Amino acid sequence: MMRLWCCLLMGVCLLAQAKTRVEILADANYPPYSWQEGEEVKGIYADIVRSVTASMDEYEVVLKAMPWRRGLSMVEQGSAFAIFPPYYQPDSRPWMWPYSQPLLDEELVVMCGAGVAVNTPQAQFPADYYGLRFGMNAGFTIGGAPFWQAVQQQKIGLEEVKSNRENLLKIVRGRVDCTVNDRLSLLYELLNMIKGNQLAVADMSQLKQGPVLSKEQGFLGYSRKGEFDFKEDFAEQFDKRLYELKKRDGIRTIVERYLGKSSR
Repeated sequence: MMRLWCCLLMGVCLLAQAKTRVEILADANYPPYSWQEGEEVKGIYADIVRSVTASMDEYEVVLKAMPWRRGLSMVEQGSAFAIFPPYYQPDSRPWMWPYSQPLLDEELVVMCGAGVAVNTPQAQFPADYYGLRFGMNAGFTIGGAPFWQAVQQQKIGLEEVKSNRENLLKIVRGRVDCTVNDRLSLLYELLNMIKGNQLAVADMSQLKQGPVLSKEQGFLGYSRKGEFDFKEDFAEQFDKRLYELKKRDGIRTIVERYLGKSSR
């Protein structure tokens, strides 16, 4: 009888200690914010999410790298719980809701080959860029409605690529004229390409930053579909602990691991 009670008690304890496994998708090609290295997800956003969820004792959080477009499709279908780091676009992505509190601020810029004379900080976007060809990371919808209208009207050419690295190489080689992306992400990729001997320092002179288009924020975006009965509790806890991380200046500490203290 005593053995039975012990077994029952152990079973109750094990149930009490059981954690809910939560899989969160991460952009596989967005350094320094999020990228895949072997089986591991690395980057600023990955470290933020890990830091936030480390104290959420009821959950076992697993990060899984995924090509951006495929990850968005999985969230849309409800086969994935959440993904980072989408921008806040509830109108164009009605299947994504809710969003977390903002994880981090980003700055969207135009980057072109040095020979693109119109590309100055004062350039009017997208009108001054008609007739040019842009490289864009697959699944990205950044640039604003007038840009995408110009693409649809074939006033601006568009070529989808897998990553910033491919985009920058194509600009240097003259295969596309420009790209739109986060400033730090582009600069971080350029430095890594030089370190890896994929670009020479002299190639930097073949690139020129143009206007700042907008200040954006990255979020953790949840699927509106799917059967995730823990979503409300998880989202509430995530935002609470994210606030606590920001309050103790933990975000800045994470950013400085990747970009150094001079980046802020």
